[in-house]
Amino acid sequence: MKTTTNIFIIITLVTISITTYAQEQIKKSTKVEIINNKKYYVHEIQKGETLYAISKVYNIDQNIIAFENPEIFENFKVGQKLYIPINNEVTNNNQNNKIHIVIKGETLYSISKKYNVSIDDLNKNNTGLSNGLQIGQKINIPQKSLSNVTNNTENRDTSKYIYHKIEKSQTMYSISKKYNVSIDAIYQYNPELEKNGLKNGEIIKISKNRIIKENNEEIILETKSDSIKISNTIEYIEPVKSINCGNYNYTDKHETFKVSLLLPIQSDAFTLENEDEASSANSNFSPQPKPFLEYYEGFLLALDSMKKDGLNVELKLIDIKKDSAKAQEIISKGELNNSDLIIGPVYEQNFKLVADYALSKDINIVFPINSQNSEAINNSRIFVINSSFNNQMLQATKYLASFKDFNYIVINNETEPEKEIITNYKSILFKEYTKNFNSTQAPYKEIQYSQLGFGGVENSLKKDTINVIIIPSGNQIFVINLLTKLQPLTKKFKIILVGMPSWKKFDNNIEIEYLHNLNMYSFVPFYTDYTNLNVKSFIIDYRSNYKCEPSKFSFLGFDTGIYFLKALKNYGNNFQDCLPNMDSQLLQSNFNFVKLGEKGGYENNGIYILHYNQDNDVKIVNVVTDKVKNPLNFPDIQVRKIKPN
Repeated sequence: MKTTTNIFIIITLVTISITTYAQEQIKKSTKVEIINNKKYYVHEIQKGETLYAISKVYNIDQNIIAFENPEIFENFKVGQKLYIPINNEVTNNNQNNKIHIVIKGETLYSISKKYNVSIDDLNKNNTGLSNGLQIGQKINIPQKSLSNVTNNTENRDTSKYIYHKIEKSQTMYSISKKYNVSIDAIYQYNPELEKNGLKNGEIIKISKNRIIKENNEEIILETKSDSIKISNTIEYIEPVKSINCGNYNYTDKHETFKVSLLLPIQSDAFTLENEDEASSANSNFSPQPKPFLEYYEGFLLALDSMKKDGLNVELKLIDIKKDSAKAQEIISKGELNNSDLIIGPVYEQNFKLVADYALSKDINIVFPINSQNSEAINNSRIFVINSSFNNQMLQATKYLASFKDFNYIVINNETEPEKEIITNYKSILFKEYTKNFNSTQAPYKEIQYSQLGFGGVENSLKKDTINVIIIPSGNQIFVINLLTKLQPLTKKFKIILVGMPSWKKFDNNIEIEYLHNLNMYSFVPFYTDYTNLNVKSFIIDYRSNYKCEPSKFSFLGFDTGIYFLKALKNYGNNFQDCLPNMDSQLLQSNFNFVKLGEKGGYENNGIYILHYNQDNDVKIVNVVTDKVKNPLNFPDIQVRKIKPN
């Protein structure tokens, strides 16, 4: 959920804003706190201070400060407290070892060089390194000399790996095609390749468990304790039939539809990465230059599929930056004239101009990536693809309110964003619970954490029912501390944790075991099931056409293309009232568009409910729109068994 792009953005913006004051001496804090056995300076931001200047005073990389304090992505203000780790290299209790804390840009190879140890020695002293490094991860450094073990045949594990000898002129792509694995998977098990590249005669490892099968076998991403196995048993509701939607017959008309796709394909990175703050903060996607190209590539595969299905489409790609003048120029020059469907632009300030034009010409228009669009409430032609946070919370709360006698507990850290979330949550919960069970009030408790502390949380738990714990905070340290303290209670109480989308900024710093122990339920608008045959087929086609791996943007481009091109084919260019009839098998999306008032457009309200269960699996347990698609059979939640010593 956390991205290095976001870290780059905040560092860039804060560094650019350096003032004369920031050049003056910043007082280094003497206040130290220990959190999860790690020491932090607690620095309070003063007027004129910048992230760059603070990092210089504490002699620490800006990336580490940003990683430890992800809230600065949204706000960097006077009075805010920064938790600054005292060092990223500490001594282990074992005097023969040191502990290294990973920072941005480091690889297993670079760490092995820094400490003069072999990669295999690092792997032997640390579990899970073959899965890739995460910023902030702790690595035990054995004090041994560097040795090359990979090329030593005595240490090869042929049950798990294929050992490939690099031949002259081979590339990463040709090797990935030879073994039908992703390039990322090759780098994952051979991190030294990131710096050194391929060398003739070198031996590299190919994980047998990362090979993608092209038949009906299941794709298994990892064979480890926290491997992800997705249930593929989603049941679809019979669509509601709309009136007059069966009158259109494409076979009779066989017309050519004109589709205009407006994307910033050639825009520079700085322009793209400074998206409107309100939109970026609530989006499930972070705009970058490459993802727009990936979105376009996915869309082209959807277009190809629909053309094979007999649809005639004239696609017009228009490159548009975050520039209102350019949007107005496109309209004035008539580049959108006679469009049957418009997709984009991606930035709201451009989108408003194009959407106003679309409304005046009765053209349906799709807002393709971000979730916040203020125009949709007043424009009946707008379709917002990405479900907003409020809508996700609405659907998730409806789902939880479908189960009687749960003990609902909200832990309030008393910040303004949390207050708004809690107010909305209470309103939805009480309304839905009353409707479902004719009850005057849901069993609900709100813990003011600053007053009651963790003791208040523990005292609110019940042993005779399931306790649903909601932590609306987006503060990394507060959340991780709570998750740590909740762990022992899972041995005495039945607990469900409701995960927040804001945690995506620091989820790599959360112990995955904690989420499984707490039976976390997460609600997400997009999810890819890699065991699905359609997904497998798309991955193979994407590789074949573009010589690289598809991203979530590639999947989104394909889903958007398939859905709306099929709508054109089935119902013509005035398809907006007929979408309840649509039964498209999409790859990562669950489109279900609801109208936003009498004069408004349409917003996708489909989300997936994921369960991190105590078997260390992550499963789709339901698909929620305005209805719950799967039967309401809640998984059996039990207290966590104590493992014998």
